[in-house]
Amino acid sequence: MKLNYRFLKNPQYIALLKEGALNTLIITFFCLIFGFLLGLIFALMRQSKVKIFRIIGAFWVDFLRNTPFLVQIFFFYYGLPVLGIQTSPVITSIIALSINISAVNCEAIRAGLMAVKKDYFDCAYALGFDKIQTIRYVVLPISLRVAFKPLVNNFINLILTTSTCFSITVVDLMGASKIINGRVDRPFEIYMMLLVMYFCLLTLISIISKAIDKRIAIKL
Repeated sequence: MKLNYRFLKNPQYIALLKEGALNTLIITFFCLIFGFLLGLIFALMRQSKVKIFRIIGAFWVDFLRNTPFLVQIFFFYYGLPVLGIQTSPVITSIIALSINISAVNCEAIRAGLMAVKKDYFDCAYALGFDKIQTIRYVVLPISLRVAFKPLVNNFINLILTTSTCFSITVVDLMGASKIINGRVDRPFEIYMMLLVMYFCLLTLISIISKAIDKRIAIKL
């Protein structure tokens, strides 16, 4: 079989791939922020001494981890308009992915919180910190360093999961590739190119994250 990548010379297809890459980056960027913040909130809830907060946090994590993401994104795509909330497919993807990844982020951050020894709390209280200041200035900086590797793994998984967003008509990298394949009928070349693009991007992220991890590593 002879490979044929002539379709990449077509400006229309190049523009489509650029649009797909941009949408993938936009979804990833906002999901990274919102997914982390939601994960942090629910991790603190799961570690709270208030029982109702712990129950809500546990239910949030269990529900999201035990239901398929594809079903979740379809629920938001078809469910939000029923509730009178009109959003674009990209916004819907950001909402669904942020909520989904918050569950695994919650567990990663929670593990980091649990790794902080009681001595750190005692030292903070001895310095005159109240509970909120202790969490903000002592506990969170330490726990997030401990949770850095799992959070990076979640981030990588987030990028890979964005490829399912084409199922609700988002023109991301996967969606753009399917459109191009529908016009040129070269699935082997197109999806090989897509594999290489994802591989190069995620390998670069892994290298950068390892370098960062070495600089911020902490021993408890």
